[in-house]
Amino acid sequence: LDWMMETPGVLVTLMSAVMRMARENIRKEAEVWREMMGQLRKAALAGGFDFTTTADDDKRELLDVDAIADLFEHGKLATHLWFDNATDSRTEIVAADENAVGNTGHLILDEVGRMENFREICEAAFPVAASSPQFKIRGATTIPPDDTHHSFELLVPEDPDMIFPVNPRGNFYTSAQGIPVHRCSAWDAYAAGFPIYDLVTREALTPEESRRRSLDKDAWDRNFGCKWIKGGTAALGNNELLHAMMAGKDQGLAINITEEIREVAI
Repeated sequence: LDWMMETPGVLVTLMSAVMRMARENIRKEAEVWREMMGQLRKAALAGGFDFTTTADDDKRELLDVDAIADLFEHGKLATHLWFDNATDSRTEIVAADENAVGNTGHLILDEVGRMENFREICEAAFPVAASSPQFKIRGATTIPPDDTHHSFELLVPEDPDMIFPVNPRGNFYTSAQGIPVHRCSAWDAYAAGFPIYDLVTREALTPEESRRRSLDKDAWDRNFGCKWIKGGTAALGNNELLHAMMAGKDQGLAINITEEIREVAI
């Protein structure tokens, strides 16, 4: 909504890794839309004005969230912010598809680490964002389990083993590819007052206790610890290369590679 108000006539596209997640975003938008319309209706009626919406039922009352979300999902309802009779900003919610980012405007990406075609999406979206200083791209994700995923390449710090101080506001860093990243680990969230709850007992846990109880430590380290873990299916992944470059920095003198011979001078 902020972006819609900042740039009259802009399209804001929200893209999720799978349609199931896109539906969750649709429901969130429907909740916000319903709350806003309820407040506007209350203010209008208090001022003696009639107020109706395209999502009212036969009793001139706003539909419930599920019904509004269903209208959004089937393309029968959209969020439009009108500035005059000819200019409006709007939102569109789609599943991950490089063909869906041809629209000109802002782009919000959810769980990019789970988008199988994320490289192609970036190839389609980056030129659009580069066409105007007004257009923004924002992405959110947990660290992907496969270190050959394009989001891993874009977002991994220059030093994958970098230690961040605990900060309730999270930490900012610039990735090895120059992408600004806001990092929030379980320790940062805990410092801000958000514990992790045990899935069985539902008791509030510290990050240390949550990890101790976790059956899959690698998954915990990625999703809660924000650690860039080696893995993937490539013979040599990006993380191994980065670790090797950091370990060998200023150690080698020269490497000469030709079609016939490979010479290494140490």
